[in-house]
Amino acid sequence: MPRYYVIPKQLADAAPALGRLAQWLEAVGISFAFWILKRLSPERGSRIAAAVFRKLGPRTGKAKSVRRNMRVVFPDHNDEQIEDLCQQVFGQLGMATVELVKMRQLWAEREQRMEFVIAPQALAHLQAQRPTVFVTAHVGAWQLTNLISLHQDLTITTVYAAETNPTLHDLFLDLREAFGVKLLPTEDGVRPLMRELNAGNSIGLAMDNRLDSGSPIPFFGVDALTNTTAARLALGNAQAALIPIRAERLEPGYFRVNVYDPIISSDPNASKANQTLDMTRQINQHFESWIRETPEQWMCLKRRWPKPGKP
Repeated sequence: MPRYYVIPKQLADAAPALGRLAQWLEAVGISFAFWILKRLSPERGSRIAAAVFRKLGPRTGKAKSVRRNMRVVFPDHNDEQIEDLCQQVFGQLGMATVELVKMRQLWAEREQRMEFVIAPQALAHLQAQRPTVFVTAHVGAWQLTNLISLHQDLTITTVYAAETNPTLHDLFLDLREAFGVKLLPTEDGVRPLMRELNAGNSIGLAMDNRLDSGSPIPFFGVDALTNTTAARLALGNAQAALIPIRAERLEPGYFRVNVYDPIISSDPNASKANQTLDMTRQINQHFESWIRETPEQWMCLKRRWPKPGKP
């Protein structure tokens, strides 16, 4: 479904020519912004982008979802605190944009800019070159989690949401190639992921967004439709491990990538369905911990929980 940044989607759908013009303007504007960012240091680019996004983001339609999500996470916060968090979220989104643009430079300067902290059981699994289902959330510098592929010399396929604007699709695809992973559009489904695991390779999934066909699993104490694909894939391959991975943004241009010990079923004798739900609950618990620690770094730009009064 086409997405637009400069005009409402309903207007673009009603006037296709206007929609095409909007996509052209988007491509020109974003390409020019990226051209500028490439010429700045990661630190300076991050600070400028954060200031711009912090100013403009709360005025967009996405801000409504951010505020609604934060009210679930922090039910005791007043409107002023929620609004402050909303501004910070968009500021962090600006930093994430710069990180995507500067990914090649960040990796080239990894000795100064990045720290990888890998838990013992996870390290043993990765060194054995066994298949892994990496799972993360859109928290902090989440895009940098892909760099575990280069750091550990792994073959990883990462699922991503392709841009519907053809020009922007090519632009973002070129930037994402710096991840060092194979890229799979979300619409390609689960079968290619199964093939990768069966071939002994690994996959990477961001699992904190709402999935309308998902299972209701508690998230911050409220049932939320949750994608269970990661747990199902890990359980479907005897050699695979389900491993959470998080990239912390310590300050502009500096990061820590944490790889946690594998998630295992609390009851290996339970049915696959119950083990899937149990392991997905554990994934959510990891995400809750990360978000509570740095709520301003959760890119919660889509509605995560049902609207009041709806299932």
